[in-house]
Amino acid sequence: MSPDGLREAKRALGSKLAAWRKTRGLRQQDIAEGIPTSRSSVAGVETGAQVVDEDFWLRCDALLDANGELIAAYRAYRMVEHEYQTEREEAARRARWGSSAPVSRHPRALLADRTASLPGTGGVAPEETLARDGLGARSSQRTVAILAALERQRSESLYYLPPVDIKQVLSGFLSSASRAYLITGPPGCGKTRLARHLADEAAGFDVQLLAGDLWAEENADLAREILRYASSIAGPDPLLALERESKDLTRPLLVVIDNPRTRMAIDRVCRQLDRVLRQVLSERLRFVLILRTPPEIELAPYPVLAASVASGQSQNVGSSLQLGLWDTSTARRVWDRSRSTGQPAFDVMPTRLRGFARLPLYMSLMRAAGETNSDGQTNSFRLVEFCVESILKSSGLNPDQAIYGLARSVRLQLLPTLPRNLTNLLQKEFTREDSERAVAQTATLSLAASSALDHDVIREYLFARWLARVVESWGSSPRSVALLNELASATTGSADLRGILEFLLQGLDATSPELLAAMAKVPAASVIDTVPLMLELVGDNAAFATGDVLRDCARRCLQPSGLLLARALLRSRAAAAALGGDYLGWILRVLRQFGPPIWVDIVTCVDGRLSVTAIREFVQSARLDSVDDAVFFARHFFVFFGDDDIGSDAFKVLLGHPDWRVRAALGDALGDERVAARKIPDAILGSLVEDLDYKVRAAVAAALGQSDITIDRHRLKALLFDRNWHVRERLLQGLSSRQGSTTDVADLAFADEAVWRDGPQAVRVAVQRLLLKAGRPAIRDEESFRNALFGLLRELKSGALTLPADVQSRLINEGLVARDWLVEAEAKALAGHRAAIVAGPNNSKEMFRRLRDRRSLQIALDVRDLQQAVAVAEAAVAAGVRLIEIGDPLIKSAGVRAIGEVKKQVPEATVVAEMMSADWGRDQVVLASEAGADVVLLIGPASVASVSAAVGASRRLGVPLMLDVPQGRLAEDWVRDMERAGVDAFAITTNIDLGVAGNHPLDQAELLRSWTQLPVAVSGGFEPTDMIVRDRRSWDILVVGRGVTDALDPVTAARDLVASVGLSGRMP
Repeated sequence: MSPDGLREAKRALGSKLAAWRKTRGLRQQDIAEGIPTSRSSVAGVETGAQVVDEDFWLRCDALLDANGELIAAYRAYRMVEHEYQTEREEAARRARWGSSAPVSRHPRALLADRTASLPGTGGVAPEETLARDGLGARSSQRTVAILAALERQRSESLYYLPPVDIKQVLSGFLSSASRAYLITGPPGCGKTRLARHLADEAAGFDVQLLAGDLWAEENADLAREILRYASSIAGPDPLLALERESKDLTRPLLVVIDNPRTRMAIDRVCRQLDRVLRQVLSERLRFVLILRTPPEIELAPYPVLAASVASGQSQNVGSSLQLGLWDTSTARRVWDRSRSTGQPAFDVMPTRLRGFARLPLYMSLMRAAGETNSDGQTNSFRLVEFCVESILKSSGLNPDQAIYGLARSVRLQLLPTLPRNLTNLLQKEFTREDSERAVAQTATLSLAASSALDHDVIREYLFARWLARVVESWGSSPRSVALLNELASATTGSADLRGILEFLLQGLDATSPELLAAMAKVPAASVIDTVPLMLELVGDNAAFATGDVLRDCARRCLQPSGLLLARALLRSRAAAAALGGDYLGWILRVLRQFGPPIWVDIVTCVDGRLSVTAIREFVQSARLDSVDDAVFFARHFFVFFGDDDIGSDAFKVLLGHPDWRVRAALGDALGDERVAARKIPDAILGSLVEDLDYKVRAAVAAALGQSDITIDRHRLKALLFDRNWHVRERLLQGLSSRQGSTTDVADLAFADEAVWRDGPQAVRVAVQRLLLKAGRPAIRDEESFRNALFGLLRELKSGALTLPADVQSRLINEGLVARDWLVEAEAKALAGHRAAIVAGPNNSKEMFRRLRDRRSLQIALDVRDLQQAVAVAEAAVAAGVRLIEIGDPLIKSAGVRAIGEVKKQVPEATVVAEMMSADWGRDQVVLASEAGADVVLLIGPASVASVSAAVGASRRLGVPLMLDVPQGRLAEDWVRDMERAGVDAFAITTNIDLGVAGNHPLDQAELLRSWTQLPVAVSGGFEPTDMIVRDRRSWDILVVGRGVTDALDPVTAARDLVASVGLSGRMP
C-alpha cells in the first residue's frame, strides 16, 4: 500500500463520521461537547488529519447511535494501517539484510521440554543442547534461564497487551543503521514488561537483559557486564574483548539496559554506552536503553550515543519509543480480561479508579489489593497507601510495623543517592528516629506480596510517606520550605526524586492541606520550580489549591521568572473558578508578559477549557491593533474563530491588518493540521494569495505546500507563477516535503517550463526535484537537474527521504547514466544490494564524532591554485592524513567546484569544506554537499536558530557539521546550546595574521574540551617542530595549513607532521 492509499483510508474513515453526524443533524461542536473533546479534534478526524484512539470512536458510535458501524470502521482502518507499516518495515529489512535465510531453532524452543533442568529447579542446566556457540548464543542461553525464573516468580496474572507491535518495531530498528533504541516513559507504564516481552518474542536475534541495578556501583563496566552475561572472559581490557567477540556475531545481539534508577547511574550508563559505541563497530551489536521520564534525558553530553539513537515517530520527542498511560479502551480490555470472579467489570468501577487503572502498575496493585471502591482514594498517594496496606494484611502482617521496617530499609538505600543539601537537612531525622524507636526487622513477605511491592514507585512512596511526617513535624518553617525547594530543584535531572516529590506533595495534600497551602504562599517558595510542581504533581483535585492560593499564584507568576508557574495555572481547572471574571484578563496579561514561549499553553487552555462564548469574549478583550496580540490570534485563528466567526469584524481586522506580520501569521496558520479540517472561504484564501506583500504570499505558499488543504487550481497556479521568486521557492520547498503525490503541481510547472530557466538556482533545483519525483520530463537545464538529482539520491541514502520503490528505482537509473561522477557515485551506492537505507541519517555523524580522543590531522588547503591544492592533498593522503580542508581562499578563487575536484582526484580523502557566514548555514551546507563535501565547517557568528537549520540540512544530506567558535563566544552555556542544536564537532581557528597575540589556541581548545565530549579541532600555525602539540592532549583534530601547503616538499612535511604528533585517528 502506498502513503496515498493510507491517507485516503484515513479520509474515508473521517468522512464516515461526518456522514453520521450530518444524518443526526449535529454540529462538530455538539459532538465535541458530548464526548467530550475539542471541536478542532472532531474536525481533524472528519477531514482525515488525525484518527485518535478507540475510546473516541466508541463514544461517537454510542452518541450517534451508529449500531457499531463507526467502531467497526475504525478497527478496519487500524488493520489497514498495520498492513501498511508491516510492508514498509519488511521492505526496509529485506533491503538491508537481504531475503530471509533459514534460521536455526530458537534456544527457547530447544529448552521448552527441559525447563525442569534449568538452574534453580533441582536439575542441571542443559548446556549441551545448545550447539551454537559465541557471544550471541551464550547470551540467549542465559536469557532463556532468566525468563523462566521470572515466570516462576511472577505472581500477578494481569493480561499483557503490548503497547506496540514489537516485531514491527524491531524489524524497523534492525533494518536501520541506528545502533541504539531509546524507550522512555513514566514509572509504572510497562517499560520493563515490554523488555521481557521483547526477549520472549526474540526470533532471528539474540537478547541480553541487563538490570539497572548493575550501575549502582561506581566500578560497574558495561563491556564487562555484556561479556559476563555470556560467560565470556573479559580480561584486562573488556572493551577490546567485546570488540573482538562482536566481530564474530552471526546475527544481531540486542543488549537491553533496563532502567538505571538514579541520575548518577543514568550518567554512568550513558557514558559507558557512548564509549562502547565509539570503539565496537559491529553493526550486529545493538542496544535498547530503557529510561524513566520525566524529566527528559539530555543526550547531548554523550555525542556518539546521541547520533546512534533511532528516531521516533514524533519529531518533538527525543526517544525512539515513548510509553505512557493506556487509553481507556486498552485499560478496559486488560482489566476485563484479567479480573477475577467477584471483581466488577471496568465500566462499573468508579470514574476515579478507572483513571488510576490506566497506569499498568496501579491496575496491578488494585488487583492485588482487591480495591474497586474509590472511597478515600483521592490521589495516587492514597491509592498506593491503601493497596500496600491491603497487600501486607493479606500476608498476615501488621501494616504499620511492616511499613516502618520497609520504609527504614528504603531510607538506607536512598540516602546515599540524595543531593548533599537534602542529606544534610534530613540526617538528624534519621538519627533521632532510630534513637527513639527500636529498629524494626524487615518484614518477611509472601511471594505474592514481595512481587507486587517490588517496584521503584513503592520504594518512593515509602520514602515520601516518612518524609511527609518529617515535614509535618517541622510545620511551615524555613526548613520545610528549603526541603521542598531542594527537592523541586533536583527533579530537573532526577526521575526518582521527582517521584518522591510527587508522593510527598500528594501525601501532605491528603493529610495536611493547610500546611501545604501555607508553604505555597511563602515568598521563599520558588516560583521557578517549587510552586509550579506543587500545582502540577498534586493535580486538579488538590485540596491545598484554594482560591486564595491560586489567586496568589496568579499574581506571582507575572514576574519575569514566573513562566513555569503561569503554565501550571493554565493547566489547572480550578484557576478559572478562583479568578472568576478576571480569568480572561489574566490570560491576556500572561500572553503579553511571556509572548511566544507561552503560546502553546494558552491555545491548549482555550481549546480545551473555554466555551464558545468565553472564546469570543476573550477575542473581544484583546487589542488587535497591537501587533503582538494580533500575531498571536492570527497564528491560531483556527481556535479563536469558528466557522460562524470567519466573517466577524475581529477577523477582518486581522485579514486587513496594516502590519504584514499579522497577515503572514494567518498564512502560516494554514499549515496547521487543524486548519485542514476547516473549509476556509475562498475569499480569505484569495486575499492572502493575492496580498501585495511578498512576505505574506511566501508564508501562504510554504504553508499550503506542506498542508493537505484542498486548494483550487487557480490559486495554486497563482502561487506557482508568482511575480516573486521567493514565493515560488517556498511553495516548491513545501511541496517537496510531502510524502504523497504532487503530480498535479508538476504538470502545472512543466506546462510552462520556459519560465523557470532564468530563475535563481535554488528555484530551478526545487522545480527539478518536483518534476523528478513525479516522473515528468526535466527542465532543460543541466546544472539544476544535476543538483536536484544529487540531493534526492543523497537524501534516499541518508534515510531522510522515503519514496515508492518505482520512483526510487527510476531515480537510481537516472543517476547511473548521469555524466556527473558524484551523482553516479550516489546512484551506485544505492543500487543493488542496499537499495533502501545505506548509511542511516546519523551514521556519518556518528563516525565523525568517534574522532574524539583519536588525534587526527587535517590539512587546510588555504591556497588559491587548484592544481597546487590537488598536489598537496595527494601528498597528505600518501602520508596517512585523511581529513583535507578546502579553505576559504581556494573556494573564493576556484569556486565550490574545488571541493568536487579535490574529491575526484583524491577519493581517499575526507573532504572538509570551510564555508564562511554561518548565519546562512543551511544554504552553505547544501552548497558544500552538492559540490561533494564529506564534512562542512561553518565559520562566523550565528544564532541557535541558524545553527539548528544548518544541522537539519546536514542530517538530511548525511554530512557532519563542524562549528567554529566565534571570537568572544567561548563560554560553557554557548557550547551547551550548540550541542543541543546537534553540531558534530567544534573548531578553534586562529587567524595567522594575528601572529603571537592573544590566547594560545591550545589553551582555548583545552577549555572547550572540558565542556564537551564532541571532537575539538584547533588551528594556529602548527608545524612538525612544535613539541607542545605532541605533548598536550588538548586537541582531537590538529589543523595544519602553511606548514604543509607552503613546504617545498609537501610529502616530507606531511610525513614529519604525522610522525611528530602520533597520528591515530581515521575517518572510518
